[in-house]
Amino acid sequence: MPHDQLSALYPRERLATVLPPPGRWRPLPPAADRAAWDAVPEPARARTLALARTHLAEELPELPADGFTAYGRTGDRERYERAYFARRTRLNAAVAHTVLAGPGTATAQLDALVRLVCAEPTWCVPAHEQSHDAQGDPAPDPARPTVDLFAADTAALLAHTLLLVGDELPEETAALARAEVRSRVLVPYRARDDWWWLGLGGEKLNNWTSWIISNILPAALLLEETAEELLESVARAVGTLERYLDSLPEDGGCDEGIAYWWRSAASYFECVEALAHATGDPAALRLPKTAALARYPVTAHVAGPWFVNFADGRPRMGKVEPGLLFRYGRRVAEPEVAALATATPPTDSLDAPDVSLARLLTPLLDAEWQAAAAEGAGRPPLVRQRWLPDTELLVAREREGDPEGLFLAAKGGHNGEFHNHNDVGSFVLANGGVPVVIDLGVGTYSRKTFGPDRYDIWTMGSAWHNLPLVNDVQQAPGEEHAARDVTAVLTDAAVSLELDLAATWPANAQVAAWRRALTLRRADAEGPAEVAVEETWRLAAPPSALALHLVTTHPVAAGPTPGSLLLGAPGHRVLLGYDPSLFCMAAEERAVDDPKLAAVWGPTVHRVRLVATAPTAEGTTRLTFRAAETARAGDARAGDARAGGAPAGAASAEAGGDHRGGRP
Repeated sequence: MPHDQLSALYPRERLATVLPPPGRWRPLPPAADRAAWDAVPEPARARTLALARTHLAEELPELPADGFTAYGRTGDRERYERAYFARRTRLNAAVAHTVLAGPGTATAQLDALVRLVCAEPTWCVPAHEQSHDAQGDPAPDPARPTVDLFAADTAALLAHTLLLVGDELPEETAALARAEVRSRVLVPYRARDDWWWLGLGGEKLNNWTSWIISNILPAALLLEETAEELLESVARAVGTLERYLDSLPEDGGCDEGIAYWWRSAASYFECVEALAHATGDPAALRLPKTAALARYPVTAHVAGPWFVNFADGRPRMGKVEPGLLFRYGRRVAEPEVAALATATPPTDSLDAPDVSLARLLTPLLDAEWQAAAAEGAGRPPLVRQRWLPDTELLVAREREGDPEGLFLAAKGGHNGEFHNHNDVGSFVLANGGVPVVIDLGVGTYSRKTFGPDRYDIWTMGSAWHNLPLVNDVQQAPGEEHAARDVTAVLTDAAVSLELDLAATWPANAQVAAWRRALTLRRADAEGPAEVAVEETWRLAAPPSALALHLVTTHPVAAGPTPGSLLLGAPGHRVLLGYDPSLFCMAAEERAVDDPKLAAVWGPTVHRVRLVATAPTAEGTTRLTFRAAETARAGDARAGDARAGGAPAGAASAEAGGDHRGGRP
C-alpha cells in the first residue's frame, strides 16, 4: 500500500495504540480555564462578544411543525432551515459568550438551547431526509436517523458545547446531549455502510464527505464511550477520507466552486488536524495533495472580496474564518495561503451553518494568527498566472500582486461536475479588481436546485454564461458534454487557453467543431494589455441562429466607434470590440429577484447578445477587451446603448421568460 495514503499513515492497529482514551481528547480548554480564555486579545474578544450579544438578543423563530411535508409539496427549503439554523447560531453565540465573558453569563440560554435542539424530531434537514411517508414527502424515522451534513454539524456543536461549557449545564441536560449525539449520529455512522458519502460503493465524493467527517471525528473523540467504539469511528473516518482524497484532482482544484472549498478542502484540513492532534502524528499534513488543496483560494482570488466563482460559487466571500485559512497555510508550509488569510476580513456574524463553533473559537487561541491579525490587513498574493490541468482552470492577471489591470479566469472541464452549471468554456473578466464580465453564481437553494429541472434555473444554463448559443440550443448536462483538445500556454508575454466546445452541445445543435481561444496578452511596446476571445466554428449546416453572450454588471454603453461597447461599473469599465459586419448587438436587462444574488449584483444584471446577422456553417470571429481608460474611451463618452447609438440591433428589456430551449 502506498505510504502517501491515509490508511498507511494511520493503520487501524496503530490507531489502537495511539488514540487517547474515550473522552480524554481536549482540543480546546473549558470556559473555567480563565487563564486560557483571558489571553484572547481584546480586539478579537470584543468583536466576538459583540456578535454573540447581537445573536443572543435576536428573536428565535419557531421550527415549523409542517416543515418536512411543506418541503415535499413546495420545494421551499428556506422556511424550515431559517429556524433550524437560528437555533444553532444562538447556541454558537451562547457558548462563545460564556468562554469569553466567563461562566455564568449565559447559563439559562445554554440549558434551554441544548434541550431545544435535543427535542427536535431529527437533526437532518428536509431536503436531505432519506425516509418518506406514504405520500412521498420526507418524513423523519427516529429508528433510522439520516446522517446528513447538518446532523453531523449538530453532533459536533453539542460535543464542543459539552467540552467547553458542560459545567454550566444540569447533569440531566448534559446526559441528554451525550445520548442524542450517540444515537442520532455516532451509532448510525458506525452501523451503516449505505451512506453514499462514505464512498464504499465507489461513489465519487465531494464536500459532503469531508464536511461530515470533520464533525463526526471530533464528536467521536469527545463522546464515544468505549475504546472499541472510538477505534471503529476513527478508523472508518480514515478510510473515508482516503476515498475522498482519491476523488479529488491532483492539482487541488475545487470544481464545486470557491464557497464549497470552505466545506470541502478546509473541512478535510480540520479532519487531518484533528487526527494529528489526537494521535501525535502530523503525517497527513505532509501529503502533497493536502498542500495542493490549500492553494485553491489563492488561485481563485480575483482581488479584495472577489473570487472566481464557477459552479455554485459565491463571487464575494463572507462569513468565513480567516484564522482557519492561516492555520492551514502555516501547517502545510504554504506562505501564500497564510498571506491571503491576513488579507481576508473576519466573519461579521456567527450564523450557522457557515460558522461552526470550533472553527470560530480555535483561532481565538492561536497566538500566531492573532499577532498576524493585529498587524492589520495584509497584502494578498494575487498570483500572476496559474493553470490547474486536472480541474482545467486558468487564471491570469497583468501583474503579480497588483489588482489593477485586467484579470481573466477561464474553464474547461465537463458538465457533470459537482454543483455544475452548464458552462464549459466560459470565462470571467475583471478590471481593477472588480468583475465586469461575470459568472452570476448561485441563488437560494430549493428542491429544484438539485432536481431534474436544475438547468431550467436561468443562472444554471449556458445562455446566461459567457458562451455561444447555437441554433437556440444551450449546452447539455452530463460528464460526456466536455471540453476536448484542451491546451493552456503560459508565458511572460501572454496566457492562453484553447479548447473545442463541440461536445458540450447536444446533437440537435449540429455543432461539428467549435474552437474557442481565450488569451490575456500583457502590455508591451506594441500596445496595452488585452483579453481576446477567438471563436472558430464548423456546423453541420448553416444555423437558424447564432449568438455570443456576455453577462455583465451594469447597463451597456456605446463605445467610441462602431463595433465597440463599454461594459462594467464606472472606474472599472472595459471596452469590448467586435465585428459589426458580422454581428448586431442586443442589450438586455434582467431583474434579480433572488435575495442572495441581489446581495452581490444588485437589483439587475445585464446581458450582451452579439447576434450573427447572416449566420454561416463555418466562420471565425474575435472579441477584444481592454481597460476603457487605456483604450481612451473613458466614462465621459459613455451613454445608454439604447439612446447612444449602439452599432446595430435594438436593445430589449427582459425580466423573465422561459430559458429552457428557445431563444432566451
